[in-house]
Amino acid sequence: MRLTAFTDFGLRILMRLAGQPDAVLNTEMVAREFAISRHHLQKVVQDLAASGFVRTRRGAGGGLTLARPAADIRLGAVVRALERDQALVECFRADGGACRMTPVCRLRGALAGASEAFLMALDRITLAECAYGGALPPFPPGAA
Repeated sequence: MRLTAFTDFGLRILMRLAGQPDAVLNTEMVAREFAISRHHLQKVVQDLAASGFVRTRRGAGGGLTLARPAADIRLGAVVRALERDQALVECFRADGGACRMTPVCRLRGALAGASEAFLMALDRITLAECAYGGALPPFPPGAA
């Protein structure tokens, strides 16, 4: 299973916040730290806030914090929330997709089971277990 960059960024933000639970981080600082577009990061933060994982405050002293303790946030829940509009394969789309094999497909059930097993494995891991608050290692030459 492959996660979207959107979900990857969301997980990184949450891990960063979990590493400094008393800090208020702003999107500009996090975007710079992760070398991610601030505009894209803001969209991720909006989705995390709408899903109840972070709180945001505007204005001076504003920024983002975890909405609840990192030990209460399961990675499976985060991935389900951020990937909710991403079908694993075409026939998993809300509209059923246009695959001509759907009526006779034997793969769909196996993929659904594998996807659920993946998410169940992530359900066993809390955000607290993945938290980090220290400085990131420097980028390799030419990677930034």
